[in-house]
Amino acid sequence: MHHRQLTRLSALLGSLMISSLAQAGITNGDFANGLSGWQTFGDVAAPNSTLVLTTATLGADDYPLANGHYNVSGQDAGAIGIPGGLEDFVGAALGSLDPDPINHTSVLWEGSAAQQSFAVQAGDTLRFDWNLLSADRDFADQAFIVIKASSGSGLQVLALANASLATNVVPGNSDLRQTGLNQLSHTFTGSGMVTLFWVVADLDDSAKTSLLTVDNVALTSAVPEPTMALLALLGLGGWGVMRRRQG
Repeated sequence: MHHRQLTRLSALLGSLMISSLAQAGITNGDFANGLSGWQTFGDVAAPNSTLVLTTATLGADDYPLANGHYNVSGQDAGAIGIPGGLEDFVGAALGSLDPDPINHTSVLWEGSAAQQSFAVQAGDTLRFDWNLLSADRDFADQAFIVIKASSGSGLQVLALANASLATNVVPGNSDLRQTGLNQLSHTFTGSGMVTLFWVVADLDDSAKTSLLTVDNVALTSAVPEPTMALLALLGLGGWGVMRRRQG
């Protein structure tokens, strides 16, 4: 390999390493530091290093259980469909997060959300574990994520599950059902800053609580990690020295 080709490859790997270093990544994706790095709306907490969002208020949502039985933060779940509510937190138009945003035949009532902004590049993959638990047998309370790009390309809403899919028994709790642990994987097609929101919301009424748990949030880079790029550079350097000695 000629010296000029070696120089070009070194420059390329160097730029990849810089690009990878520039990625902000996810802050506190394992919630070991509670809610540090996250902004929240409604009833959100991170007990036992797991993010928990609920539709619970401090009232009699789950009568005959005690008031606020499933509330995790001491804050009520927030209103949806009014100014200052959950849509404003997400940056969405009122009613646009409803399952039927055109005719509003079924509407979100109240809920909670958590968000964080970070940089991505095309090809980066977001992964996280989630579980939806619900005491609601009558209405399909919703759990979903919203991805908002700083480029102004609009909001992308990805459904996780609804309460009708929470059919598995929760050990030690006859009141709740759960979907069980799942993992979502999403690959970004563009580059720039994005804001990720998790949302859980009551549908059509506020009776009975649903809870969304989230953990192990990670962003896998599409470009070489700094360590790998550095090793590649060192390898090229050593190969170049060997070639010069042979020459």
